[in-house]
Amino acid sequence: MNKLVDFAGALRVGFSVYSLGSGSSGNSTLISAGHTRILIDVGISVLQLQKRLSKYRVRLDDLDGIFLTHEHGDHARSAYALSKRFGIPIIANPATLTVLSRESAPPNWYVLDTGCCMSLRDIVVESFPVSHDAVDPVGYNVYYGSWKVSFVTDTGVAGDEILRSVEGANLTIIEANHDVDRLLSGPYPPLLKRRILSDRGHLSNEAAADLAVSSLAKGSKMSCIWLAHLSKTNNTPRMARRYVQHRLSKAGFQNVVVGVALPDAPNLTWRPPSRPCRLHVPESKGLLDLPEDVVELFD
Repeated sequence: MNKLVDFAGALRVGFSVYSLGSGSSGNSTLISAGHTRILIDVGISVLQLQKRLSKYRVRLDDLDGIFLTHEHGDHARSAYALSKRFGIPIIANPATLTVLSRESAPPNWYVLDTGCCMSLRDIVVESFPVSHDAVDPVGYNVYYGSWKVSFVTDTGVAGDEILRSVEGANLTIIEANHDVDRLLSGPYPPLLKRRILSDRGHLSNEAAADLAVSSLAKGSKMSCIWLAHLSKTNNTPRMARRYVQHRLSKAGFQNVVVGVALPDAPNLTWRPPSRPCRLHVPESKGLLDLPEDVVELFD
């Protein structure tokens, strides 16, 4: 039976976001909303994914879909295996799916054009363009009722379009790949350093802080940030968190919670409480009540 259903259900069970791992060794985030469970990216092995999902009592055949940001192995490694073995829909834009199909096309795939929205059971997922050295990389906004979570990873710049895309997010997951000085003085060859620092590379701690501060300065309700895709060589969780917290505090946003997603284990969980605020959801005809967010950090 096709698992994709073109409607958004009522808020019945709750909304949770779990980091399953983030970094060059593999990226995946679990979202559980109502009776819907999806992954953003699946760059870790099937065995590791099973193990990490079990921490949250989720099985692979519980998944309703996997949304891919781009085709690189640390984001798409297990897409084919999961689609073939468990019938899980793989969802991405045409360019990404075309590249994946050159080796082994997922048996169960669906197109979500860049900049468009898709309803999947209880949630709405919206993609937006980012800048990375992939064929058509994207970030995602995930809406449940009128809560919003934004994903901005694997991008060399975070300009006005990304800033507009993450507006109103309760939780924003932002790449903080490297400290620039540490990268420049580190062991990477010059060509790789130039790639990372380019507009189609990765965001630095400074760029991540710039995006967070700019979003909050525009009136964002964001009260939680996860820093993601940290380099093991050119960054540390402590360095990234301290830098971004300092920038937020200096700008007057001391109450924003900053978490750091670790590369090889689940360590962050976010859930919203019940106090309402307001947010505009794409394709909807009005404003819906939106609880402000809360975070649980499991370091």
